[in-house]
Amino acid sequence: MKSSLSHRPVLAVTVALLGSLASVECAAQGVNAAVAPASAAPATAAASPTPAVTATNAPATNAPATPRAPQAEVVTVTELPVEGTLVRRGRSETVINAPMDVVVRAMTDFSRYSEFMPHVRESRVVRRNRSATDVYVQVPLGGSLGVIWALLRVDARRQSDRFELVGQTVDSNMDRFETRSLIERLPGPETRTRLVFEVLALPRLPFPSSVFTREMRDAARTVAYNLRTRVERQLAINTLPTPAGAPAGAQVPPNATSSR
Repeated sequence: MKSSLSHRPVLAVTVALLGSLASVECAAQGVNAAVAPASAAPATAAASPTPAVTATNAPATNAPATPRAPQAEVVTVTELPVEGTLVRRGRSETVINAPMDVVVRAMTDFSRYSEFMPHVRESRVVRRNRSATDVYVQVPLGGSLGVIWALLRVDARRQSDRFELVGQTVDSNMDRFETRSLIERLPGPETRTRLVFEVLALPRLPFPSSVFTREMRDAARTVAYNLRTRVERQLAINTLPTPAGAPAGAQVPPNATSSR
């Protein structure tokens, strides 16, 4: 690895979602992509869950109205222009029904990304100090294309009602890799947190910029959806009563995660 530690690296989460490139990379079997050889059989990529959407109200009838459960917040996804490349940055935003500190803990639990982030085969903390964490992440590609890997430094910036993670690669077999996560406490009587996630990743693969832009949108959407689902599910499980005779915390399976 190069020792260019003066760069500010990226959030491990994004490498995780680059596994969504596997579907298009399988078509490049004859292309010599600049990636390391895989050390194990590639993981099977599962389809990303579809975020909830707002349903259209049915026409009014004479029947009494049936109370409906509150609908889940949707994940909104946009694209942002990036200087120096035609690939556009993916940006997602959602609201999570959980305290800000709970969302922060989930987003910074780097060593457990492989448990709930799709396609991640390995994630481990290499170095940690007060504001930055170096994380190594490995994602297998489709076919015989090997793996995408990155050593990332995640810089944390915290205020009372706001937490931000910004980073870039220290070393990688990609040309460029950047992320930004913004977690904000929302005012009001309910405990709600706003999550904004941005990602830009440029693997050394010969595909049009439109392909990478689409993958950036999908990656941003998947991060927001999976993190929201994981946090809200964990909170719901934690409110369940512990079965009689079971040890404390037995109602919370260690692998209770969002859909992969």
